Formats: sequence, C-alpha cells, structure tokens
Amino acid sequence: MMQLFLPAIGSEQKATILAGVSKDTLYDISVADAKIAFTLVLNDILKESGEVVALDVFQNKIEVQNKLLKGDIDAVFTDTLQYLEMEEILNPNGTYVIQHGPNIKPKFYLIAKRNAGTDSLEDLKRRKISIPKGYDVGNMYLDVLLMRQNYPVSNQFFSAIRETSDSNSALIDLFFGKVDAALVTDFSYEVACELNPQMRKQLNIIQVSEPLIHQVVAVRQDFSQVKLEKIEPFFLNTQRSANLAQSMLLFRISAITKLSSSSLTEVRELRHEFHDLSRRANHAAN
Repeated sequence: MMQLFLPAIGSEQKATILAGVSKDTLYDISVADAKIAFTLVLNDILKESGEVVALDVFQNKIEVQNKLLKGDIDAVFTDTLQYLEMEEILNPNGTYVIQHGPNIKPKFYLIAKRNAGTDSLEDLKRRKISIPKGYDVGNMYLDVLLMRQNYPVSNQFFSAIRETSDSNSALIDLFFGKVDAALVTDFSYEVACELNPQMRKQLNIIQVSEPLIHQVVAVRQDFSQVKLEKIEPFFLNTQRSANLAQSMLLFRISAITKLSSSSLTEVRELRHEFHDLSRRANHAAN
C-alpha cells in the first residue's frame, strides 16, 4: 500500500478550483494520501496556467453530489457509475479519464488459486473473496457475471466479501489462502506479478470482463468555459516535463485523457444489463 510522507502543498495561493471525492470511490489509496497525491499532481499539471486546485474528501457519494448541486465544489473525482448518475449536472466537455496502466479501459480479473478446486464461478459458491475498496464498476461486473448464470448477486453468492484497502492486498489475501478468490484490474494484477513472480504461477484468472473505464474527473455543468479552455491544454499534456511524469508515475497515473462520446459505451451497457437482470431476478423471486 502506498504511504506518502510529503509536506503539505507549499503554495500560499488561494485555490481557484475546488475538487471533491468520496471515500467510497477512492481507488488504491488512503484518504490522507489521496489529498496529498491528487493535489500535488494536479497543481503540478496546472502550475503554468495560474490555477490552483484544492481537494476535499467527503464521506460518501451523496455528500459529493450535494456539494456539486450547491456549487460548493467545481469538480469531482469519481468512478464511472457515479458519473453516469450525476451526468446531468456535469460538463461532458470537461470530463477526463484517469488512466492507470497501459490501457484507457482496464479489464477486471476474477482470480482464484491454481489447483485449488476453484476453476469456475460455480466452484466459488459460499467461498470467500477479496475486493478492493473503490471497485464499484468491478462489483457491478461481478454481479452481472453471477446473474447471467442465474446465481444471486455477490453478497449472497459468497460466504464473505473482504474489502481491502488496495488491489495488492486483495491479491496477497488470495496468495496466502485467506480467501478463495480476488477481483482486481488487469493492471493491478500485472504490477503484483512483477513484484512477486510466484503469483503468476500460483494464481489462475478464471473470468475476464470487457474493457471498462474505471475512473474519471469532471467539472460542473456551469463551470467557466473560459477557465476550462485555459486549463485543458495543460491537463491533457501531462508528459511535458520529467518532474511531472515522475509525480504521475509515483501515483500510478499513466495518462489523463479527454472522455469521448463513446468512451463509456461498455459501462452504460453493463449498467443496463445489471438493472435488467435485477428486475428479472426480483420478478422470479415474487
């Protein structure tokens, strides 16, 4: 798990852009580290624009949405499911993908121990699984995967769901037999296997999701167009300096890319299928 021991942001300038994130959408990072990491990276990105960013971490998604509606924050870091819920109050021309790893659309891996009698979804029934916090998109994929095969959703299918602070911890739980399965992104799995090559030998990928965008940052619908046009060139050119590239590497952010109209097609389809399968399951139960 990444632990940062960095001084507070040194700038005495008053923030010109206020951003928010909820605890339940933080991905592979603690609350304290997130405030430092995102503030450091964003202010490094925007330092030539004259804008200064401050980030606040809120208890949940509802609080973030209320802050946006009241105009208390200008932008939000969130997962793509919450983005779709708040789409009407966010600016589609001011929405960007936070990319981790080589692909803009990561895949989710459902992983089990090799030669442990857990080679299929059916084998995992009433077993334990580790899922990192901030995995809303992955959780929905897992529920859809189960419902496609007429199983109940994950919190009823598994005997226990262990929420870990980060992806590597979920894989370590599996590696040492604390759980029977783990759900992580492809990038997280590859990083963990680089750190511990034995993982690739002992773990088995049993299901792979379609490519699904995981994280975005978006500004409010009424965010100043002048300010957006001012900061966007800096926001999209994140490889312009060695120091900035190093900061992003430290926080495992490989790129920031503008969201296109078709970028969330797979997530929209997944959400539609989830609601459709849920309705059918409820109808069958009644």
